[in-house]
Amino acid sequence: MSISDAFAVASWRSQTWIILHEPTATMFSLEFFATVVAILVSGTVLQHVLLGAASDEPPFIKGPIPYLGSALSFARDPQPLLNRLQKTYGWIFTIYVAGQRITMLSDPIFGNRQVWNNSTCVSLSRFVTKFGAENLFKYTKSLAYDFEFQEQLTKKVVSVLNSKPLLMDMIQTLKVTYLSQIDNASRSANCDGDVIDLYEYCRHNMYYSSARALFGPGFPTDEVYRPYVRFEEDITKFLKRFPRFLNREGHNARQKVLDELTSFFMDSSRVAQSSVLVRSLYEMFTTSTHQSPADSSGYFFAIIFASKSNSVPAAFWMLANIIADAELKAEVESIIAKYYDPKSDGFDWTALVEDPLIVSCFKETLRLNANVISGRQVTQDFNVKVANQSEDHTQEYRLRKGSTIMMSISMLHWNPEVYPDPMKWIGKRFLEENKGNLVRHGEKWRGAYSPWGSGAHMCPGRFLAIYEAVIQLVYTLAIFDVEPVEDIPPPLIGDRYGGGVLKAERPYRVKLTRRKSPLKPVT
Repeated sequence: MSISDAFAVASWRSQTWIILHEPTATMFSLEFFATVVAILVSGTVLQHVLLGAASDEPPFIKGPIPYLGSALSFARDPQPLLNRLQKTYGWIFTIYVAGQRITMLSDPIFGNRQVWNNSTCVSLSRFVTKFGAENLFKYTKSLAYDFEFQEQLTKKVVSVLNSKPLLMDMIQTLKVTYLSQIDNASRSANCDGDVIDLYEYCRHNMYYSSARALFGPGFPTDEVYRPYVRFEEDITKFLKRFPRFLNREGHNARQKVLDELTSFFMDSSRVAQSSVLVRSLYEMFTTSTHQSPADSSGYFFAIIFASKSNSVPAAFWMLANIIADAELKAEVESIIAKYYDPKSDGFDWTALVEDPLIVSCFKETLRLNANVISGRQVTQDFNVKVANQSEDHTQEYRLRKGSTIMMSISMLHWNPEVYPDPMKWIGKRFLEENKGNLVRHGEKWRGAYSPWGSGAHMCPGRFLAIYEAVIQLVYTLAIFDVEPVEDIPPPLIGDRYGGGVLKAERPYRVKLTRRKSPLKPVT
């Protein structure tokens, strides 16, 4: 993560400015320079020595290095650090990272839900602004700090995606477009044992389908696709604040996406063909004080990233894991065939989305691969009740104003107390008969499964995401026989920990053969 690097660089720059702008002749003397350095170093060391936490605050780990604290290990690969600290200190602790207090909370019983449901003492928008989302997507600081307008935008997204008629309208476009990507007129029309990269197949088809469903037929899909993929692949360089000359391709790709979005939103006839969601959000920009192209383009760039960077890999992992298990794949194919109606040449999508086995596979995919850190900025002191490995033993901790609280979803989802063999994908884990066995503690530990967060800022795209995954699964297995030619790759974690649904460490090659006859249910 870039948090430590950003604050370390900022500190170095500010200290250098002080030295270089001291208006005395002695500033160039070696003795003066050494004195200033000694004062700065001594102050930093003293500040580190005096760091601590009050008795009513969570356990505090200030780290080994003055000012940086635990920044280096946190930036390099947070997972081993957080796992070790969780074993030592429990479900809540505070680490010191480059001048910032970051409280990690992973209480599946009480704590996490309290924070997610708190809209008075913690702020999501302030957290996002603090860590520079506007720098990533290039919208203005005016928009970044207009928390009221951002909240209005979020409410509009929730209202549209929670409306079943509006959602189903987008899903219908999604289905038609996805099918067109793999039908008899597509580039996959003549596949006969072709070996492909399944992730590239999923990313291409889902990106095109989703872009059409959200932005309509006038969206420059082809022009945006490759630069967007390039930007996404270089995202860690942006987050770590690499200078432009070390991330030239990423910067150029980002600018290309922004230019295409600006061109799109300047053409009202093309915007008019987009979904209700995009049209209504854009209308809010045109009637607000945020009418610059940078604001609308940057905001919709963030919308694309927030959705595609998570839904594409989620849909991939679900399909890939089912394909990798021959027995499970046969069961899922039988379910798909069961809900196919040859008279209408269509599927009963409601039954498919609600089928217990398909739902279990989707939930298990998010449990294992939804590697998200849900963050909030603490705006005023408040107490949070945290369980100590049991709902019967709790303790209250004070979270101090100005600090940051982060809830790592993987610290909940990879808890062996709840999920035996937590790093293994088990498609049937969430079936009813496996409660108490593969999923433990039942309703008492409801926070142990929270891929969408919770409370007022629960992910509004969750209903669309499951349809995206199921549409891809159904059409792919209905039209093709898919066989793996190698083992499924491991997820890429490392410095991407907490950055969203995990990507695959390498391509996953499968053999794609177009079916000559339809699937048939197993009797």
